[in-house]
Amino acid sequence: MLSSGKDMKADETRSETILVVDDDETALDFCCKVLIREGYAVLPAQSGAEALEIYSREGDRITLSLVDVVMPEMTGIDLVKRLEATDYIGKIALMSGYSPEEVDRLIGREGSNYRIFWKPFDVRLFLQMIRNVLDTPRRERVQTARF
Repeated sequence: MLSSGKDMKADETRSETILVVDDDETALDFCCKVLIREGYAVLPAQSGAEALEIYSREGDRITLSLVDVVMPEMTGIDLVKRLEATDYIGKIALMSGYSPEEVDRLIGREGSNYRIFWKPFDVRLFLQMIRNVLDTPRRERVQTARF
C-alpha cells in the first residue's frame, strides 16, 4: 500500500473527499488510483463542466479540488473562479504539465493563492503534497511546489 507517512490498515479510509479534474484521461486515472489506494474518497471529472455538475450534487463532501490548469472549454482557473463564486468551502490545488513560466502567464496573480503540482508526479511527493494541502488552513497563502 502507498503511504504518505502515516501507515493505514487496508480497511481504513480517510475522511477527505477529493475532486480530481483533468481532461487527460491518463493523468486523471493515475491521480484517482493513487488517492484511492491511499484511502481517500475520489470524485473524478474530465472537464470543468463535469466538475461543476459533481459539485452541485456532492459539494458538501468535497474537501479538496485538484484541478488541471489547462483544459479545453473551461480552464482550471475559470473552474476555480466558478467554484469560489458559490458556497464552496473546500481547498483548491492546481496541477499542470506546462512549464512554470507558461503557467504563470496563464494564471497570473490569481493562481498565486493555490498550491501547484507539477506533472509528471512522483507518487510519494504527490501524496505528501496532498496531505500538506489538506492540513493547511484554507486561506493561508501557500508556496508553489515542484516535483
